[in-house]
Amino acid sequence: MAEKQRIYKALIMNDYPGAPYADWIKNGEKTIETRFRTFNYRGDIVICCGKTNSVGKNAGKALCIVELWKIRPMKKGDEKAAGVKFNPKLNCFLLKNWRHFSRDFEFSPQRISGAWQSLFDISIPNDVEIISKPYIKAFPEKRAVTYNSFSSKDSLQI
Repeated sequence: MAEKQRIYKALIMNDYPGAPYADWIKNGEKTIETRFRTFNYRGDIVICCGKTNSVGKNAGKALCIVELWKIRPMKKGDEKAAGVKFNPKLNCFLLKNWRHFSRDFEFSPQRISGAWQSLFDISIPNDVEIISKPYIKAFPEKRAVTYNSFSSKDSLQI
Protein backbone atom coordinates (compact mmCIF):
# COMPACT_ATOMS: atom_id res chain seq x y z
CA MET A 1 0.00 0.00 0.00
CA ALA A 2 1.34 3.45 -0.93
CA GLU A 3 2.15 5.88 1.86
CA LYS A 4 0.09 9.05 2.16
CA GLN A 5 1.83 12.11 0.70
CA ARG A 6 2.43 14.93 3.15
CA ILE A 7 1.75 18.08 1.16
CA TYR A 8 2.07 21.51 2.78
CA LYS A 9 2.01 25.12 1.66
CA ALA A 10 5.50 26.61 1.52
CA LEU A 11 7.11 30.04 1.45
CA ILE A 12 10.60 30.94 0.21
CA MET A 13 12.89 33.37 1.98
CA ASN A 14 16.61 33.94 1.62
CA ASP A 15 19.70 33.79 3.80
CA TYR A 16 21.71 36.92 2.99
CA PRO A 17 25.15 37.77 4.41
CA GLY A 18 24.42 39.35 7.81
CA ALA A 19 20.68 38.67 7.49
CA PRO A 20 20.00 34.92 7.25
CA TYR A 21 16.20 35.25 7.41
CA ALA A 22 15.33 31.59 6.75
CA ASP A 23 17.84 30.41 9.37
CA TRP A 24 16.56 32.97 11.87
CA ILE A 25 13.03 31.62 11.45
CA LYS A 26 14.21 28.02 11.76
CA ASN A 27 15.94 28.84 15.05
CA GLY A 28 13.13 31.03 16.41
CA GLU A 29 15.18 34.23 16.35
CA LYS A 30 12.74 35.70 13.80
CA THR A 31 9.12 35.13 14.83
CA ILE A 32 7.59 37.58 12.35
CA GLU A 33 8.08 37.39 8.58
CA THR A 34 7.45 40.60 6.62
CA ARG A 35 6.14 40.92 3.08
CA PHE A 36 4.72 43.68 0.92
CA ARG A 37 2.04 41.32 -0.37
CA THR A 38 -0.44 39.28 1.62
CA PHE A 39 -2.77 36.34 1.03
CA ASN A 40 -5.79 34.76 2.70
CA TYR A 41 -4.17 31.47 3.74
CA ARG A 42 -3.64 30.77 7.45
CA GLY A 43 -2.16 27.53 8.74
CA ASP A 44 0.99 25.44 8.48
CA ILE A 45 3.76 26.66 6.17
CA VAL A 46 7.08 25.03 5.32
CA ILE A 47 9.88 27.61 5.44
CA CYS A 48 12.25 27.14 2.49
CA CYS A 49 15.54 28.87 1.83
CA GLY A 50 15.93 30.16 -1.72
CA LYS A 51 18.66 28.57 -3.78
CA THR A 52 19.66 31.36 -6.17
CA ASN A 53 19.92 34.39 -3.86
CA SER A 54 20.94 32.68 -0.60
CA VAL A 55 24.33 32.03 0.93
CA GLY A 56 25.31 29.20 3.26
CA LYS A 57 24.26 25.65 4.03
CA ASN A 58 20.49 26.27 3.88
CA ALA A 59 20.34 27.35 0.23
CA GLY A 60 17.80 25.29 -1.71
CA LYS A 61 16.47 23.42 1.33
CA ALA A 62 13.22 23.13 3.26
CA LEU A 63 14.02 23.97 6.89
CA CYS A 64 11.00 23.82 9.18
CA ILE A 65 7.24 24.11 9.57
CA VAL A 66 5.57 27.03 11.33
CA GLU A 67 1.95 28.03 11.70
CA LEU A 68 1.00 31.34 10.11
CA TRP A 69 -1.83 32.47 12.37
CA LYS A 70 -2.20 36.18 11.64
CA ILE A 71 -1.25 38.82 9.06
CA ARG A 72 -1.42 42.50 9.97
CA PRO A 73 0.32 45.81 9.15
CA MET A 74 3.77 46.27 10.66
CA LYS A 75 4.11 48.19 13.94
CA LYS A 76 7.24 49.94 15.24
CA GLY A 77 7.51 47.35 18.03
CA ASP A 78 7.85 44.51 15.48
CA GLU A 79 11.39 45.43 14.37
CA LYS A 80 13.32 43.02 16.63
CA ALA A 81 11.04 40.00 16.05
CA ALA A 82 10.97 40.69 12.29
CA GLY A 83 14.70 41.39 11.89
CA VAL A 84 13.99 44.44 9.72
CA LYS A 85 13.51 48.17 10.26
CA PHE A 86 9.97 49.51 10.58
CA ASN A 87 8.22 50.14 7.28
CA PRO A 88 4.51 51.05 7.36
CA LYS A 89 4.06 49.45 3.92
CA LEU A 90 5.08 46.00 5.19
CA ASN A 91 2.72 43.30 6.41
CA CYS A 92 3.68 41.13 9.37
CA PHE A 93 3.14 37.38 9.16
CA LEU A 94 2.92 36.19 12.77
CA LEU A 95 4.29 32.69 13.32
CA LYS A 96 3.91 30.06 16.04
CA ASN A 97 4.04 26.29 16.60
CA TRP A 98 7.58 25.53 15.34
CA ARG A 99 8.43 22.08 14.02
CA HIS A 100 11.76 20.96 12.60
CA PHE A 101 12.60 18.13 10.24
CA SER A 102 14.79 15.16 11.12
CA ARG A 103 16.87 16.39 8.18
CA ASP A 104 16.67 19.42 5.92
CA PHE A 105 15.82 18.42 2.35
CA GLU A 106 16.04 19.96 -1.11
CA PHE A 107 12.85 21.23 -2.71
CA SER A 108 11.65 22.20 -6.16
CA PRO A 109 9.35 25.21 -6.04
CA GLN A 110 6.54 25.61 -8.49
CA ARG A 111 5.96 29.17 -9.62
CA ILE A 112 2.38 30.25 -9.03
CA SER A 113 2.53 33.59 -10.84
CA GLY A 114 4.79 36.61 -10.73
CA ALA A 115 7.49 37.03 -8.12
CA TRP A 116 8.17 34.57 -5.27
CA GLN A 117 5.99 36.42 -2.79
CA SER A 118 3.37 33.69 -2.88
CA LEU A 119 2.76 30.22 -1.51
CA PHE A 120 3.39 26.98 -3.34
CA ASP A 121 2.85 23.29 -2.52
CA ILE A 122 5.68 21.12 -1.25
CA SER A 123 5.76 17.40 -0.48
CA ILE A 124 7.68 16.21 2.57
CA PRO A 125 9.67 13.02 1.87
CA ASN A 126 8.42 9.93 3.67
CA ASP A 127 11.73 9.39 5.49
CA VAL A 128 11.65 12.87 7.06
CA GLU A 129 10.21 13.08 10.57
CA ILE A 130 8.48 16.22 11.85
CA ILE A 131 9.72 17.15 15.34
CA SER A 132 7.92 19.63 17.63
CA LYS A 133 9.96 22.51 19.07
CA PRO A 134 7.74 23.82 21.92
CA TYR A 135 10.58 25.88 23.46
CA ILE A 136 10.44 28.35 20.53
CA LYS A 137 7.94 31.02 21.56
CA ALA A 138 5.77 33.10 19.24
CA PHE A 139 5.69 36.90 19.21
CA PRO A 140 3.44 37.92 22.15
CA GLU A 141 0.53 39.27 20.11
CA LYS A 142 -2.80 39.72 21.84
CA ARG A 143 -5.59 37.81 20.20
CA ALA A 144 -8.93 39.41 19.49
CA VAL A 145 -11.71 38.46 21.88
CA THR A 146 -15.18 37.91 20.51
CA TYR A 147 -18.31 38.21 22.56
CA ASN A 148 -20.79 36.38 20.38
CA SER A 149 -22.45 34.70 23.37
CA PHE A 150 -23.97 37.97 24.61
CA SER A 151 -27.52 38.96 23.83
CA SER A 152 -28.80 42.51 23.51
CA LYS A 153 -30.02 42.28 27.15
CA ASP A 154 -26.52 41.53 28.47
CA SER A 155 -24.07 44.22 29.43
CA LEU A 156 -20.33 43.86 29.18
CA GLN A 157 -18.11 45.38 31.86
CA ILE A 158 -14.53 46.00 30.76
